[in-house]
Amino acid sequence: MNTPAHAIVNLLLFRKSARETHAIAIVAGALLPDAPMFLFYLWSRLQGLSERAIWRDAYFDSGWQALFDAFHSFPLLGLATLVWLLAWRARMAATSVFFASMFMHSVFDFPLHHDDAHRHFWPLFDFRFASPISYWDPAHYGQFIAPLELLVVVAGGAWLLRTSESTTLFRCTAAVLFFYLAFWGFAAAVWM
Repeated sequence: MNTPAHAIVNLLLFRKSARETHAIAIVAGALLPDAPMFLFYLWSRLQGLSERAIWRDAYFDSGWQALFDAFHSFPLLGLATLVWLLAWRARMAATSVFFASMFMHSVFDFPLHHDDAHRHFWPLFDFRFASPISYWDPAHYGQFIAPLELLVVVAGGAWLLRTSESTTLFRCTAAVLFFYLAFWGFAAAVWM
């Protein structure tokens, strides 16, 4: 899934009371696993790489891949889950939903990546699950998944905006939707 899509989907999946109270923690947890990719993209652009060179070559550099995989690793997230459980028992709700949201990000990425699959079991195994479905690649049903994701994010985001009772949830949802739609505009301008 595209990074902002994780935030909207996670907000939709949390209980209303959690998302109304802890929208920032949910959004931050949903976005954090892809933070290394944003750093990678910025570094690549500063190096003068083209979009094609970034996503077809540099993205697959073993050093960058190790960093991406660390943030999507179920074993490492298992440690985060321990923190989540401790936070939940200590009634540290914001910390608890933050780690739960991180875990949800990786769970949703697992079945939606083919050529760009993460090593979800790193550092224990180098195995990559190359899903038959990709959220973007037309060679793996991306032409169906991408519009479905767009529909879920826009409709879900609109529903969150309409039903939001907290200013924080409203602002978080609006910001994520803005960046999501800006991403689609940027992608269309670059790749079309």
